Amino acid sequence: MTSKTAQAKLAFEKPQRYLCRREYDIRVRRETVQELVEGRNFTRILDIGCGDGSISLPLLTDGRQLTLVDMSSSMLTLARAKVPAELVKHVELINYDFLTAPVDSATYDLILCIGVLAHVDSPDQIIAKIAKVLKPGGAVILEFTDSYHFWGRVDVLFQNLWQHFSPAAYRLNHLSRPQVLRMCRQYGLEASAVYRYAPPPAPGSHRLMAQETLYSLTRRLFGTARHNRNAWLGNEFIYRLE
Repeated sequence: MTSKTAQAKLAFEKPQRYLCRREYDIRVRRETVQELVEGRNFTRILDIGCGDGSISLPLLTDGRQLTLVDMSSSMLTLARAKVPAELVKHVELINYDFLTAPVDSATYDLILCIGVLAHVDSPDQIIAKIAKVLKPGGAVILEFTDSYHFWGRVDVLFQNLWQHFSPAAYRLNHLSRPQVLRMCRQYGLEASAVYRYAPPPAPGSHRLMAQETLYSLTRRLFGTARHNRNAWLGNEFIYRLE
């Protein structure tokens, strides 16, 4: 049987399908990451499942090194094209599944893992390796969906119904917040900040509303990481862990 990771790799080799319908969500995640790392000193950044680099490339400066890891060569091609010419020497691209990627232990003082845990064979192994390659005193920005939150259950219900009309290549991992935080604590990672929000649960929302409208609705309902409103409604979590 083909692994979930292998199926995800094939799915993300057609990146525009994902990037176009999730543009507003990527924007929310990018801005949230910037808020959660504001004022912190870091020089080595690792972005796991980096996609087209939209979230981590804004953090790149002449004094920082960025390692982009993604199993989709198509995504990495898009990311490479976005790197400013004057900063190319500060960027390393690795076309691997993170679990097999050649990255050294205790190397990175900031690690991003955004939108990854739902698409892998073992979320536990991903978190274990993150803890291994994180420098002492470093920080992790980890995003995941709580499928057992009431809003998450609505989302799962819609996904299951939608499967009858448009079957997905594979089923996402259904994780809960307690489960993910328990895995993080097992490897010495404790939460120090969080932003919660929820995307529209109905499949096809990106066809009914413009990306700017979806972004504005999300911000009006949930605010920002500095002023997170109605957090109890959110089943999408972006944690800073240390």
